[in-house]
Amino acid sequence: MLRRPRFSLSRLLLLSSFISLPVLPLAGQTAVPDASGQLVFKANVRTVVLDVVVTGRDGKPVQGLHKEDFQVSEDGHPQTINFFEEHSGGHPLSASDSNLPPLPPNVFINIPRVPPSDAVTVLLLDSMNTQLADQGFVHAEMLKYLKNIPPGTRMAIFALGNQLKYVQGFTDDASLLSAALRNPKLGAGPRTSPLLQSSGEVAANQQTTALMQDAVASGDASPGVAAALAALQQFMAEQGASQSDLRVKTTLQAFQDLAGYLAGIPGRKNVVWFSSAFPLVLFPNPDLKDAFAVGREYDQEIRKTDAMLAGAQVAVFPVAAEGNSTDTLYDAEGRFQATPATRQQESQIAAAPAESQAQQAQHMETSSLLNGSVDRNARHTAMEVMARDTGGAAFFNTNGLADAVNHVVQQGSYFYTLTYTPTNTATDGRFRKIQVKLGREDSGDKLAYRRGYYAATMKEAKADASKPAGDPLHPFMGPGMPNTTQIPLAVRVQRIATSAPEAKTAGDNPNLKPPLTRYRVDFVIAASGLQLDANPDGSRNGKIEATIVVYDHQGAAVNWIVRNLDLGMDAARYTQVKANGVNFNLDIDVPSTGFTLRSGVFDLNANLAGTLEVPLSSVVGPAQNGHL
Repeated sequence: MLRRPRFSLSRLLLLSSFISLPVLPLAGQTAVPDASGQLVFKANVRTVVLDVVVTGRDGKPVQGLHKEDFQVSEDGHPQTINFFEEHSGGHPLSASDSNLPPLPPNVFINIPRVPPSDAVTVLLLDSMNTQLADQGFVHAEMLKYLKNIPPGTRMAIFALGNQLKYVQGFTDDASLLSAALRNPKLGAGPRTSPLLQSSGEVAANQQTTALMQDAVASGDASPGVAAALAALQQFMAEQGASQSDLRVKTTLQAFQDLAGYLAGIPGRKNVVWFSSAFPLVLFPNPDLKDAFAVGREYDQEIRKTDAMLAGAQVAVFPVAAEGNSTDTLYDAEGRFQATPATRQQESQIAAAPAESQAQQAQHMETSSLLNGSVDRNARHTAMEVMARDTGGAAFFNTNGLADAVNHVVQQGSYFYTLTYTPTNTATDGRFRKIQVKLGREDSGDKLAYRRGYYAATMKEAKADASKPAGDPLHPFMGPGMPNTTQIPLAVRVQRIATSAPEAKTAGDNPNLKPPLTRYRVDFVIAASGLQLDANPDGSRNGKIEATIVVYDHQGAAVNWIVRNLDLGMDAARYTQVKANGVNFNLDIDVPSTGFTLRSGVFDLNANLAGTLEVPLSSVVGPAQNGHL
């Protein structure tokens, strides 16, 4: 039920008149004016959106470039840039920001006190692909970084275990981010991965096979030992490949889920991925009897993941969680690790003449060091390829993980957005290579950008064209998303007392179970933020959708309410609305698992949204009287 609240925030909302937001057509759309001059979005033209980071010889962002400085080609064919915008990082705190008046208790607005940067950052803590000790190092480094987070930095935290886990939505409040990292219930803390062998398990397996191999080599073992050794090696290889296969699939699915979440947020998204293993492709092992038993192909899933990341404007920044990595030749105590190969080499050294033993021992150590670097180099190569293909950067062999994040936040906020409509309109599903150059020569500048995309297939194009419009506010209502400020919005959230325990449940979730707490959300929308069409008699017409969603700690919706409001009003009422805004309220019941309350409005005439998320812990005071 809708009710008019008994308070006004018109003076606060006058601040909204100083906010102006540019509108950028989404990827896959183009904007054309209709007869009245309004922008209408058509989905029949595919637009490629590129975020380009330019750094100079000194490693600092290059600013002040213009559209004419860039040259874009696709598969070697020049493209015409039809949109250009420079993003210049975070905005300094101005006098008007610092002089915003304090809000009354339980009153919240979506006007940021510190203007945020044009990019947001996601910390992805990967426990599935990371050794336990490395996870602890990452956790400590991130807590250190959050102590000095730059003002206005919007950041979210996700964890990757058996699946992608929502930890903390986007906020510029460092205390909320730190609390989320420290809260063991949210899943961001270190934990053992069942799909990643520890160094102890690897050493035990190597020792077992070494003993069997020694027995076979000495000739003392029965003929069945050799067969058992081959079977054991095959089993361990297949088991490892099966675990890696599941890690690859889970990792790709996690990035698809993350891209789906981030797609609703406009602008650039920088994902900082902390991991000690970056599985992408498993190749056949020619040393095994069945060389293809451990081979896998992920072309389709990799293609799908890449397309979703491109559509969501996501740049991936892989960070090696182990910091300055030590060689696998030595364990944590510096003792030499024995393997079947090293045991055989030790025997050969012992049988050699004394004058050549030192030389052979040095050769053995060098060989082991080289072998130990193969896996590490493969991981680093995978990191660099992933970063290059998505427009990010890779960080490894560094203990300054906090510095790496700071680098991403700072440089990832200085970029240029370019769009073009491809001259090749074929829906063939092929990969299109993108190349961006600067017109000036010998500048030494480095460009980071997405290096290509998969064109849609005919089937995909038809599916996109046939998709229903759906709920227009839904993409903006995900848990922890940055507040949308196209429509300036203020809400007051209060706990209210209900007079009848048997009263009808407030909200649209039919499966709510007690205990429940009822909250009343009073909305105030500045009239200047809405399109209220004028009629000859001075009356006005408008239509909006109002939504409230309550989420638990895991980011799952526990209750929601969606209502369409007709804002038809006569001339006298419109005069009041101009002074006091559009006022209404909604009640919603919240179970004990409720954590945050996200409110939103969508102007159905202007296609603009305003959203605001409030932690329920921020609602203070006893329950107020309410009437059902």
